[in-house]
Amino acid sequence: MKKGIVLFVSLLLYFSLFAQVDITKQDSDSPQFDSILIAIQELNEIIALDSTDASALIERADLLSGVGESEYFATVFGDMDIYQKAIDDYSKAIELRPYSHEGYFKRAYLKDRYLRYDEAIEDYDEALTYAYAKPEKMRIRINRARLKASVGMQDVAINDLEKALLEDHQNHSLLNTLALIHLELDDYPEALKYLNRSLEFHPDDVITFSNIGFVALNSGKYQQAVNIYNEQIKKDSSRSYMYSNRGQAKYKLGKIEEAIEDITKAIELDPINSFAYKNRGMIYFEIGNDDLGCEDLLKAKELGYTVKFGDDVIKLLFEKCLEVNKKPQK
Repeated sequence: MKKGIVLFVSLLLYFSLFAQVDITKQDSDSPQFDSILIAIQELNEIIALDSTDASALIERADLLSGVGESEYFATVFGDMDIYQKAIDDYSKAIELRPYSHEGYFKRAYLKDRYLRYDEAIEDYDEALTYAYAKPEKMRIRINRARLKASVGMQDVAINDLEKALLEDHQNHSLLNTLALIHLELDDYPEALKYLNRSLEFHPDDVITFSNIGFVALNSGKYQQAVNIYNEQIKKDSSRSYMYSNRGQAKYKLGKIEEAIEDITKAIELDPINSFAYKNRGMIYFEIGNDDLGCEDLLKAKELGYTVKFGDDVIKLLFEKCLEVNKKPQK
């Protein structure tokens, strides 16, 4: 099974509204929704007065697309009208400031989140051309390498990040990204090498320990993975993928109910976690609840699992959920 590199690495990285855009389908009683709407209305007024304000255009696109607000992004993910209007704002900002990396980077990141990987890589290339400060360059190189690995260019990605290490050998995100690309290649010793190097410089880092747990999970050390995630969830209980991974490890240990509970928690924390939906669907099939299993697989497909992680969900949907192939429920 192809591993979820995009899901896990993306959490390591740092990562408006036009008057005619309808977002009333969201929870209008949500304080977060209210604050976003107010901010967008203010930006609309600023841009109406000065349509050449590139900073305002970028800020409006950020708010509209929700790229900086995971909860809000989960509600608008897949809405191509909102996506296009945000892209238009970023593109206008790029026209106004063609030699600034920011517009290219922001547009790349939105394309990245919407699974348009080839287009995103092109924009990351442009962003890197105009980035001069080391933190900005590293952030762009890490995101670009992650995407290149996702589209099958692991060797290119590794080579680029190895060069980047010569400039910033303590960079936490860089080391973790290298580790997860090697994990994608089933090279567990090399993955652990980079994670241990990260711990040398960041000994209490939750994300690095969590990724060590992910290596343990994928190498069959399920109880070790559970133990690691138990400790890290005590430190930070807000990360969806920790619950999803711990749930998968518990499933491998035969703790079915606990596994479903963990993965359900992962989905509550990140409603567009397609990997979690797929894993929970597999458990439902295991216990004979094919209807819930099919619901979860369809949701995983809708959220882009096939683009991110491979076509095993499509195969399972055909085998388990196509009406002609369904087994009668007992």
